[in-house]
Parts: sequence; structure tokens; C-alpha cells
Amino acid sequence: SDLAIRYYSEGLNRIYGLKTTVTNYDSNTVGHQTVANAKPDGTTLTLATSSLNIQYITGNATVNPMTDFTLIACLQDNGFSTLAVPANAPYDDFQGFVDYAKSHPNELNAGMPAAGANTFLFGKLCSVLGIELNKVECASESDRLTNLAGGFIDIGVLGNAQEYSKAGKLKVIGTVAGNGITIDQYPAELPENYKTLQEQGFKDCYMLVYHYLMGPAGMDETMVKQMNAAMEEVVNDPTVHDGIAGIGHIPGWHDLEESEELHQKEYDELVNIAKNLGMYVQG
Repeated sequence: SDLAIRYYSEGLNRIYGLKTTVTNYDSNTVGHQTVANAKPDGTTLTLATSSLNIQYITGNATVNPMTDFTLIACLQDNGFSTLAVPANAPYDDFQGFVDYAKSHPNELNAGMPAAGANTFLFGKLCSVLGIELNKVECASESDRLTNLAGGFIDIGVLGNAQEYSKAGKLKVIGTVAGNGITIDQYPAELPENYKTLQEQGFKDCYMLVYHYLMGPAGMDETMVKQMNAAMEEVVNDPTVHDGIAGIGHIPGWHDLEESEELHQKEYDELVNIAKNLGMYVQG
């Protein structure tokens, strides 16, 4: 979201003559709390992802994403998460992985953070597919790459595995994206093995991960409607649109009604996954 908010900031400045600035925080929890505590005058905003929901649902943050913020717009989809396995894995596609996991329950190790978006992604896949995987903590992408190459984990989520796949260090068996999104929406052409799990026939294997422009709770409704409409023009600006697509996200804008529906749907799904994982605390 750091790169995305910079594209939006540039667009707002150029199109509307505003003077917006972007502030980075070492912890997104601190950033979320800062916005939640700000005056609801529209001058302090955040671009939040599923981490805001997950941190609250699992009890790792006290900021409530449903009550402590004003939703301004649901924007871009987070794009594609690549599922990679070791180069010598005894399967070459996702169907083979599922078959192997079902015949070898609790033998395959999945690298993921202790509690993050990828943790919930694997939680959903296991629930939908009826498979059991061992959770191995690999917080960063570099950790997952190292452990995949060394054969210490059997599957991991990567942002972009093309270079490592071409070098023979791992195999790609599919991607996970939002509901109905297909790999031809990626800004560059990718091989067949990068098709989404839905495209491979696993219709319930998708993950809702949108980016939400949010401000403090209590913002004026008229102002929120105006800001939502303004973001439509920003998102459709060619420079902003291409910038968002260039970082692997899928540009998008939704009106207030659609934004609220999508936000609630994503939140409810994360609550259900958290309960299945035994990580649910609140919400």
C-alpha cells in the first residue's frame, strides 16, 4: 500500500491542486491508530488492507476497522499471490499438490507469518480443500524463498517468483487472487502454470484483499461522498492507473455502497477463517 498511496497522492495533487504528503510508520498498527485518533476533518487518511482487519480480529490491535474509521472508497485489488513449491516436489500443478496433501495429511510444511494475510490464505485453502498442512513460521518473502530452495517448507506464497522459477530454484503451481479475477488481468503475460486456482477449477479458492481509503470515524457524509467521487477520477487517470497496475495490483474504484458491501464481506470472511484457525479473539 505504500507505493499505491504515493500514486494516489500524486494524482490528487496534480488533478485537484492539493498538497498531500505521505507519512510512513514503522508499524502499520501505529499508522492505523494515528488515523483513528485524528480529527474527522478529512485531512488525515490511510490506505488500509486486510492487515487492519486481521490485527483486530486476532487481538493484536485494539483499533476496530468497522467502528473506528470512516470508509471513503474501496480501491484496487491486491492482485496475485503466487504459490511456489520446491523444484523437486513430487507434483507439478496445484491438483497434484492437493492430491498429495490429502494422501499425506500433516506431512507438508507451509511457510507463513504467525498471523498475517498469508496465514489466513492457507487457512481458507485448508478449510475449502479439506487438507491439513503444518504451519512453519516464515515471516518474510526472503525467508520463504530460502526455505523453499532448501526444502525446509513444501509451499509458500511469493509476490513474484518468475526469476526463481526460470532459474530452476522452485516451481509455480498457481496463483490466488480475488473472486473472478483471471491471470490475463496481470500487466505482463505469464505462463499457464500461473493461472489462478479458480481458473484451474477450484472455484472457492480465492481471497478478497482490497485496499481501502479510510479516515477517522465521524467524518461528514457529504464530504465523504465528494472524496469518493474524486477518487474515481484519480483511479481512472492514466498515470495513476498504470502505476497501480505496474506494482501488480488491479486498479479499481467502487462507490460508497459497493465499498461498504465489499468491506463487510471481506471482514466477515476473515472472521470465519480466524475461527477455523483458532485465532479468533474479537469482532
